[in-house]
Amino acid sequence: MENMSIQQTPHREISVVTAEIKELKRQAQSMAIAYVIEIGRRLVEAKAVLPHGEWSTWLSEEVDFSQSTANNYMKIFEEYG
Repeated sequence: MENMSIQQTPHREISVVTAEIKELKRQAQSMAIAYVIEIGRRLVEAKAVLPHGEWSTWLSEEVDFSQSTANNYMKIFEEYG
């Protein structure tokens, strides 16, 4: 096996690194919000499709969500989706 050396990257200004971290953090938060909205959309759809009385069981057995978590996701979808 060949011995690989790790080349050090040149030092960059801390302000540049900080700005990049902040931008990546913002992008990650935006993606997370988009996914929460889409999950909420599908939960609303599932609840409409499921027969009466099966919602709670379906949540816990199929998607491993509590009623409270599902309600939060659906509320976010209804407000921002």
